[in-house]
Amino acid sequence: MRNTNLMMLAFVLLVAWGCKKDDEPVTTGVLSGTITDADTDAALDGVRIIVMESNTNAPVKSLTTGADGAYKTELSGGSYYLKLYRQGYDQVPPKGMSPLPFTVSVGTDVAKPYEMNPSAVQNGGYVKGKVTEAGTGVAGVLVVAEKDGQGYSAVTDAAGDYYIYNLPAGSYALKGWISGYSSEQPTVSVTTSAESTQNLQLSRGAAGSVSGTVTFLASNAREVDITLTHPLTKEAIPGLLTSSSQNYSIANVPAGTYIARASYQNDERVVDPDWIVKNGEPVVNVDGGAVSLDFSLTGSVRLTTPTNLATTTEPIEVASATPRFTWAAYSSTSDYVLEVSDANGNVIWGGFGIGTIANGTTGPVKKVIVPSGQTSADYNFDGSALRALEPGKVYRWKVYASKDDNKENTGWKLISVSEDQMGLIRLAE
Repeated sequence: MRNTNLMMLAFVLLVAWGCKKDDEPVTTGVLSGTITDADTDAALDGVRIIVMESNTNAPVKSLTTGADGAYKTELSGGSYYLKLYRQGYDQVPPKGMSPLPFTVSVGTDVAKPYEMNPSAVQNGGYVKGKVTEAGTGVAGVLVVAEKDGQGYSAVTDAAGDYYIYNLPAGSYALKGWISGYSSEQPTVSVTTSAESTQNLQLSRGAAGSVSGTVTFLASNAREVDITLTHPLTKEAIPGLLTSSSQNYSIANVPAGTYIARASYQNDERVVDPDWIVKNGEPVVNVDGGAVSLDFSLTGSVRLTTPTNLATTTEPIEVASATPRFTWAAYSSTSDYVLEVSDANGNVIWGGFGIGTIANGTTGPVKKVIVPSGQTSADYNFDGSALRALEPGKVYRWKVYASKDDNKENTGWKLISVSEDQMGLIRLAE
């Protein structure tokens, strides 16, 4: 009888446990995708993926693709972006291109396939190591290898490990960047097609600060994101982020040189291009004390169609391989410059190049120009696109507002631009 009672009790507990498990509320969403070669569509294994929380620039998970190039993970509801690294391929997002956040909702599946472009560095070496403080790995550190004014980077994963791929042979200064920490700066030698190892030690106590005033030109003030970025890689320094509508302050800044950036979100505000032309990039040098930096924002060029909503970075699907881009007229504009880039930030049509400018010297030139009285144009209307739009792939189009100005060496100046995280499209398959 006793054994029978015990068996009955075990059965009841098993059933109760099973029911409880089925009844547990769903608290996560699923993120998945496949990483492929942009040229051949071949699946890429061994891609290191760092899942970043977009509001804090902090890593939340580290993944590696399998032989089929696929990855999959569960995430709490929130806003994220990915950083992708692999030997032989450019990192995603590429240097100088802000990441595209996406939203994961509880109980939903989010598909995020990516393409990686082969690196222009042939037979490059790579550096790996661990970033620690008092013997413990530090997650989310931006590690930069610098040589001859060029920066190559990676973000440490949850264990503090990093890999910087595709480095030309040579000697590099290595440094870690993150809020509240100072980094040693060792030198590491990289040889062709070989692995080098260099660990980094951090110390707590970075106490510099950057504060100032944001001025809004020809637009109403509103709260915007303000962050400090690395001057070579243009990547946001983890933790050095705040938001403000006028006066801002960023604390716990390590000693170093930074470029300030504002208005990463879709808020109809961009850094005033004319301010940058007149004053240069908003660069600030921090040596441990308090530093002041003021800069200006202006209203963005508003894209109308086709484009994603301002509240999401989900691209809108287009049926035509030559979509018609339309935007709202921008005051005082002499002409517009169009630009289309792929999902990795490579410009495939329009934008700017280098050529002979108004004063006869070499400087920036506009590639695809639309007159001020026109606020629409078809993709590749001039036949200069590097390639056609491909079904199933994501692209981003932008519009720059230009104004004639004889005081400038170029004969013109930029007065505004559309926002980085607008104009996202996907060609229907």
